[in-house]
Amino acid sequence: MTTPHLTAVGLGPGDPELITLKGLRAIEAASLIFTPRSQDGEQSLALRIAQPWLHPERQQVVELALPMTRNPAQLVTAWQAAADQIAHSLTALGQDNPRGVYLLLGDPLLYGTFTYIWGELAARHPHIGIEIVPGVTSFAAAAARAQFLLSATSDRVAILPASYETDAAELRRLLTDYETVILLKVGPVLPQMLAAVEELGLLDSTLYAERVGMPEELIAVGPEVRLLHHQRRPYLSLLIVRGGREGGMR
Repeated sequence: MTTPHLTAVGLGPGDPELITLKGLRAIEAASLIFTPRSQDGEQSLALRIAQPWLHPERQQVVELALPMTRNPAQLVTAWQAAADQIAHSLTALGQDNPRGVYLLLGDPLLYGTFTYIWGELAARHPHIGIEIVPGVTSFAAAAARAQFLLSATSDRVAILPASYETDAAELRRLLTDYETVILLKVGPVLPQMLAAVEELGLLDSTLYAERVGMPEELIAVGPEVRLLHHQRRPYLSLLIVRGGREGGMR
């Protein structure tokens, strides 16, 4: 019996050399390369990262349109359409046990859209086998590049989507309970978050990062972060704030 198989591969934040060996083997074994694409027409960053390891002569790229919206109805419709497209494309190959990979930034199970597509695949196409390969997270890569401490000994670390933590009071509460706060997808609320960090006197122990490992990478630490205060930065950017119960450290 033919069993289609899909592997979700976390590519890491941007450097093609940060793809794991297991992820690379899954990519090389696949006939179909599925990659998310926002409906605004921008090139898929995931596809760009994986490009050095793809083989156009024997692999087909299938882009899945996923809207950048919080509208639940639109999102569910898009996830269902993506799941159906994956299932149809794998079946249409006409191969025994066809294999595909779903490429995504960072790690598949950390604030990624794959978790929703995975749910729709399980509900609508349960015959498809699913495997998940973890990826290097953007905050781990950014901290390594900047040699910026994430945690030590018994430090507690909080990881949150920035768009839900946009004021100094909430950030102060978090830094009362955690030595390090990592705020992901910070672009849309960067001015508010930087104002909160400055109000708390923690700018010197803050890291900002975007496009880690790509040619246009930007990493700023301490006073350098202040220069970004009134700039529009990419959605997929992050802040790491060290402070917390013991005052933190760089």
